[in-house]
Amino acid sequence: MLCPCSDNKDSFVLYRSNHKKNKNYVKDVKCMSEIHYKPTLYKCEKCNLIFSEYINSNLEDAYSNVEDERYIQQIPYKKKNFELLFSKISSFLNNNHKVLEIGSYYGILGSIIKPHVKNYTGVELSRHASEYSKKNYNLNVINESLDKFLRKNILFDVIIMSDVIEHLDNPFNVLSLIEKNLEPNGIFIFTTMNMDALLPKIMRSKYHWIMPQHKFYFSNSTLRYFLMANNMNIFKIKNDTRLISVEYLLYKFCILMPKMDFIFKFLLKFNFLKKITTKINLFDLNIYFARKLE
Repeated sequence: MLCPCSDNKDSFVLYRSNHKKNKNYVKDVKCMSEIHYKPTLYKCEKCNLIFSEYINSNLEDAYSNVEDERYIQQIPYKKKNFELLFSKISSFLNNNHKVLEIGSYYGILGSIIKPHVKNYTGVELSRHASEYSKKNYNLNVINESLDKFLRKNILFDVIIMSDVIEHLDNPFNVLSLIEKNLEPNGIFIFTTMNMDALLPKIMRSKYHWIMPQHKFYFSNSTLRYFLMANNMNIFKIKNDTRLISVEYLLYKFCILMPKMDFIFKFLLKFNFLKKITTKINLFDLNIYFARKLE
């Protein structure tokens, strides 16, 4: 399969899907999607990029129509998780900064960031999530395609992208546009999984972050390469500890281990479990900090 970055034809199958092809599998692109179909992944021999068989699927309409009610139910717990993320990135934000969040979704991280910066802007494809952010958090969220927004060349001091880069149709084009929208010495902060970490190497095709919505899978080295190609240098990497509800964890187990879902569904009947949160760090998720080069 042709590598979308290097145009190299010498890509090989890294993990082959063991499911029958389903053209509708990728239509459910919600954060709390119940679909965990494992697509075939390819790896480029030239640039080492890992990518899905479905990289050519255009998901813009699907994302525009997302209404993620299960995510909304989890907002009290999601907020705690984003507060944890904010604690790790707050030293790079101040009240003189103009900040852009790409893929702001239901506005939780934006609502935490906004009081600490001069100006906050979110850009989000989902109409439902955009309206929710405006109504509930009074956020300035632009509901339009990322490509259209970034081509306005509005300069920001910091651009943030949490768990988004793996979803993009063309992350290489987006990185180029991000660089153009950063002030000199501006900072780009983003999170994603590191495929060179121990867990994905052990789990291989069963790795839980391999899913239909994720088109691209990066390592620290491939990210350094792609950002440097776009005049940005990764200067810090932090491990990304997540704080999640036990309810969400059991819900994920139901999807990942369907033969045992009766156990997890039984546990979900106990309401006290829904109020418990726990920190999880499997050392496979990172926060990346990159600076625009002069």
